[in-house]
Amino acid sequence: MPGLLAGIGTWIADRWLQTVVLSGLLWVATLVVAARLGQSHPFDVARLHTWLDEIATNRAGNSPAAILLTVAAALLAAGAAGLAAGGLGALLQRLWGADGAGPGLGRLLRWRRRWWERWYSERARRAVAHAVTAGGDDQPPDPVSARARQARAERALRLRAEREPHRPTRVGDAFHAVAVRVRTRYALDVDLVWPRLWTMLPDAPRADLSGAHTAYNSAARLAGWGLLYAALAVLWWPAALIGAGVLLTAVARARGAAAVLASLVEAAVDLHLTDLADQLGVRPDSEQLTELGRAVGRRLGPPAPP
Repeated sequence: MPGLLAGIGTWIADRWLQTVVLSGLLWVATLVVAARLGQSHPFDVARLHTWLDEIATNRAGNSPAAILLTVAAALLAAGAAGLAAGGLGALLQRLWGADGAGPGLGRLLRWRRRWWERWYSERARRAVAHAVTAGGDDQPPDPVSARARQARAERALRLRAEREPHRPTRVGDAFHAVAVRVRTRYALDVDLVWPRLWTMLPDAPRADLSGAHTAYNSAARLAGWGLLYAALAVLWWPAALIGAGVLLTAVARARGAAAVLASLVEAAVDLHLTDLADQLGVRPDSEQLTELGRAVGRRLGPPAPP
């Protein structure tokens, strides 16, 4: 047991060092550069070099205690920045998965729907119209080109249906699509069944789900760092460019991680819902998947009122 606790402590310390302290020290260094250069001299490297030489000359005779206090202050500032980035990442996760009930989120959802209607719906209408009217009245249609036009029309309609926005963000759409598919296929709420299903998953799918969830959390934390870097634009305007680059990278990673995580959740429900029903002692009335989902839902749902 002491060896296990020591190993857990070492792992936590390593994770803290990698995800919080090192990233925080980089942000603290950027803060120092921003405070020194300012808005009037954003790229004056000579000014920064002169300032660093002055610090090294003035503090050459400082005591070890002063140097230790300076290092401790830098580490504390880095840790505080890391905690702030994690908190912002958690807040962004809530915003990414929101349903558009707020005023700002509702406006974003309406904008996404207008863009989708202008792009995918119009594209699907043009593909279907071309597949129907191509060929002319006096010439027999070419079978190969007709099949190609039909395939393009079907693909455009499929993309139109798959990418219709139901949430303010694409991350929210990924999770919402899985909930809708599970509800349609099994007549079951994935939020109700998932905690019980997670406890009986084998090691391999559980490790895959944990890895995808860790990647999603890391992307959200990176987005928090992007916001912190963008906040430094008040002191140094190039920090806005750094923050925008970090934020765009984080959003792209979050979309990919959310898609993988949602697919793994759906696969876990498809593969292990029958096992969960057996563990619960549920016997559906028929072999249909909807009856299986309804039976599990009745077993896990709240009891009916007397």
